[in-house]
This record gives sequence, structure tokens and C-alpha cells, in this order.
Amino acid sequence: MLRRKRNTVVNSPTTQVKESLKDKKANVPLGSKRKSKKAEEERLEKLVLGGDGDVLQTLEEVSKKVEDESHSKKKRLPPKKKVPVWNDDDDVRGSVQITKERRYDLIRRGGESKIKTDQYTSRLKTEFEKVSAAPNWAKLPSEKVQSSDDDSDVDDLLQKTGNYLVTSSSLPKGLIDLKQCTDANKEQPSESKLKSVEFHPTAQVILTAGMNYTLSLFQVDGKLNPKIQSVFLDGFPIHCAHFSSDGLEVIMGSRFKNFQYYDMMAGKIVNVPKIKGLEEKMMKKFKVSPDGRFIVFLGKNGGMHLLSAKSKEWIHTLSMNGEVKDIAFSKDGQRMYSHGVEGDVYIWDLDRRDCIHRFYDEGCTKGTSIALSPNGQYLACGSYSGVVNIYDTQTILSSRSPTPVKAIMNLTTPCTHALFNCSSEILAISSFYAEKAVKLVHVPSMTVFSNFPERKVDSLRIPTCMDFSLNSGYFSIGTHRGSALLYRVQHYGNY
Repeated sequence: MLRRKRNTVVNSPTTQVKESLKDKKANVPLGSKRKSKKAEEERLEKLVLGGDGDVLQTLEEVSKKVEDESHSKKKRLPPKKKVPVWNDDDDVRGSVQITKERRYDLIRRGGESKIKTDQYTSRLKTEFEKVSAAPNWAKLPSEKVQSSDDDSDVDDLLQKTGNYLVTSSSLPKGLIDLKQCTDANKEQPSESKLKSVEFHPTAQVILTAGMNYTLSLFQVDGKLNPKIQSVFLDGFPIHCAHFSSDGLEVIMGSRFKNFQYYDMMAGKIVNVPKIKGLEEKMMKKFKVSPDGRFIVFLGKNGGMHLLSAKSKEWIHTLSMNGEVKDIAFSKDGQRMYSHGVEGDVYIWDLDRRDCIHRFYDEGCTKGTSIALSPNGQYLACGSYSGVVNIYDTQTILSSRSPTPVKAIMNLTTPCTHALFNCSSEILAISSFYAEKAVKLVHVPSMTVFSNFPERKVDSLRIPTCMDFSLNSGYFSIGTHRGSALLYRVQHYGNY
């Protein structure tokens, strides 16, 4: 038998090279492989980008080149001419008839009877610029002339935003600078006595309301005081009206068991029917807490009914001895002060809904009014005799019979209203039992301004209500004749 020969493979040159390479790779350490690869990468980077210094130098050269090119382009380009954003064809087309009226004297040239519209506009502009040059802030930078230091300060002021109002100097005593303005409700005076005048808590608006069943709103500018709106409430004489703390509503009370409010956003009157659980025949006197939580109605037998200012629902009733005549709130709405016919003053914590202190108003036989200064320093208590006692609020909390800082005795009839201004520098007191029975007290010195009211002015007569504007720039007095007298307090801001 023939045996098959085994196939033998002869190593070719290619196979030998591959095997040698494998042997070399197997003998080369791993670290040296990585080093050689890194060195190769660095060599390629230097060839393409250059060294470290070369890269930074190249970037600086490129940046400088771009900047030089942009500057040269700006120098070569002529300045762009300002063009109007919008043109009215009617300003160019057509003509204007020149008559012999005086208003055409400045633009008439010779015996012209008609000129083109664009000529008419150009002449008007020229004549206006002769009389009133354009202010520096309204000019382009190329049109501005070098101004003085004062003008530059004004320009800087007009180019910035911020609060530039500063606190005014203290109000001087003795004489008060008041200027009588046009009546706030001159466009529509009330046909009967006013029961409420009140300035809006944020806007330059005043309300008037009274026995003529009408609520009116006026814009306050001191000159025309244009009417904004009037709302007639059929069969509802308004005994008391106040803005809500946010100024979106006007709440009104009358001699009925219900009360109403005017929603200014919706523009409608909303009736709140008799509240269950309250045995009150009339809801005609109330006040709104500054924090916007409560509407407090003064009831019979010393009851003070707390209603939610939002839902108008009854929350709680506070009670004091005797009939309550007036209430006042602290600025934050946390405390309430009440004064009654027995001469006692109660201090209430509205969070706890409890009386935290009580004191007797010195010499008072019957309390009629009460007011707390916005800074919380003074409490003014008016009485039936006309005497107004001013207390330091720090002393009344530690005594049941505190001594007043000052007793104002300039009223001879019951003090029916007492009111501080926003800076706590003026206390206004009045009585509707006598003519011109209004006094303004300079609180820092505890003296009365001697020049108000003026004796010769007959428009005041009997005051029925009063109020200061937001920043005490205006002071208004409602009268039994239906007029809302308006005074400008020169010491304070515009409103």
C-alpha cells in the first residue's frame, strides 16, 4: 500500500515578516508604546499649529488685524442719516388755505392765500423753534452744544431712573401755607349735605357721597378736577363711604340693615343683605382696617362687628361698655382703639380679638371721636365739650388714668372728626355743630395754626367731613351745602 505524504507548509517571506513583527510587539513594553504615540501627536501639532508661543502670537495677530479692519471700515463709511420711522402722506400732499385770521400771521408770506402742506408744516416748525428751542436732552449727540455743569446734571438725571423723592423739611409752626383750589366736586356738586369725602389710597382721585343717593368720583388736579363717574343708588342715602384698602371698591353704609359696595373694576353696585346673627337696624357707620382684613361696623350697645373685607361675611363682634362713637386703627392694622359715651378708651388686639388695655380720657364726659397718628406716637381723643386730648401712646399702655401731653381747647362744640395727616405733623379737628369749626394743629409744637380757617371766606360754613390726600398735598372739607372744598398744602408734594 502506498502511504499518503503529510502536507508540509513552507514559510514564505511574507509569513516570516509578520512573525518577526509579532515577536517585536510582544517584546516592546506598553509604556514605551504610549510615549511614542504621544511624541508623534506633539510633532504633528507643532507642524500644524506651531509651538505654544507661536499659537498665542498667531491669535494676537489675527485679533489685531480684525480690529484694524473694523476701524478702517468705520472711518471710510459715512455717518448714517436719521430717517423718520413713519411718514404721513397727508403731511406732504394737499394744501392749506391761508386766511386773515391772526393764527396765520406768523406763517403768511406776502399776499399768499394758499400754500402746500409741507411748506405749512416747515414754517410752523421754524417759528416754534424760534420761540422754544429744543432741550439738550432731546438732541442727538452731534447736535448737542457743550452745556454748563447745571445742565449736565439735569441731563444725567433725565437719563437715569430711581427714587429721587426726599423727605421734606419739618413743617413750620405758626402759619400754614394753604391755597384754596377749585372745589373737588365743582363739575357736579351735591344737592344736599356731604357725609363723606375721601381720597383714593393710591390714585389721584377723590370720592364724595351724601344724602342725595349719589356716589361721585373726581380726578384731583387742583384746577378743573374733572368728574370720572357718578353712581346713583335708588332709595339709599349714603351716610358713610370709604375706599377699600386696595382702592378697588367703595363701601357704603346707610340707615338700613343692609349695606352696598361699588366694584370699580366690574362697574357695578353689589348689595350685601342683612347679616344673619346681627341684631342691628342700621349699618351706617363703619371703618376699614389699613391692612385690608376687616370692615368694622359700629353697632348699638357698644358692639363693633368685624366683617371680612373680601367676603363681606361676619367674623366676630367686640363689645365695650356704653355706646361706641368712633374707632381708629394702627397703621399695620393689628390694633384698634375705640372711644365711647362713657369716656373710656379701649385698645383691642385684632389678632386675638380681645381688649388688651383700657383707660379713662381725662376730663371727658362723653367721647365723640378718636384718631391715631400714622407713626403710632400720638392718640387724639375728642369729646362732647370740644376738648381734644392728645396722648403719648407709650404712656397710655401703662396707666388707667394717663395724663395727656396737650389738651386742645380751640373748639367750643363737640369734636365730631379728628384726623392726622400722613407725616403725623398735622392734626385736623372739626365740629358740625358750628360754622367754620375746623382747626389744624401743628403736632410737633402742639399749637394751632392761626391763619386757618380764614374769616373772610364764606364757602366753608358747616364742615361735615374731611380728609388728607395720600402725601398730604391736598386737604378737602365736605360741607352741609354739598361742596367739597379743596386746599393745596404747599409744604407737601403734589398729591
